[in-house]
Amino acid sequence: MNSKTRIVLLLALMLLAAVPGVHAAVCSNATIAGRWAFTSNGMLILPTGSVPVAGVGQFTIDASGNITGSQTRSLGGQVAEETFTGTLPLNDDCSGEEAVQVYINDVLVRTTTLHVVFDDRSRSARGIFTSLVLPNETSLPNVITVDARRLFPRN
Repeated sequence: MNSKTRIVLLLALMLLAAVPGVHAAVCSNATIAGRWAFTSNGMLILPTGSVPVAGVGQFTIDASGNITGSQTRSLGGQVAEETFTGTLPLNDDCSGEEAVQVYINDVLVRTTTLHVVFDDRSRSARGIFTSLVLPNETSLPNVITVDARRLFPRN
């Protein structure tokens, strides 16, 4: 093997070694900023039994991690239109803790915290509710998950 071949091989190996580092730092609030659509499904666990919950909606997140959105939600078959605002500080590993205040007709009905992970080059996300608290500070046990997709994916 001549010296030119060795140099080319060495450069190729260095380039391959650098590629994982380039892909590891792709998550930030700027990379997830945009319009998203989502579904949520699960159960509220009440003393009287479990109640099914489902929702579908859209939200916008800006480059600072501020969220605004709306959803149509069904709680045990009772449908309501809700709006929400919140924040999502995103970690380098594409995960974050989203804090959201949910309103019906401009009246706060609950505050929710979700653990969220973004994947597929920031084109989709999955989440799970980690807390759901009513305005009177009652915490409701739940098992609710969220699946979200960017409305207009970037290449």
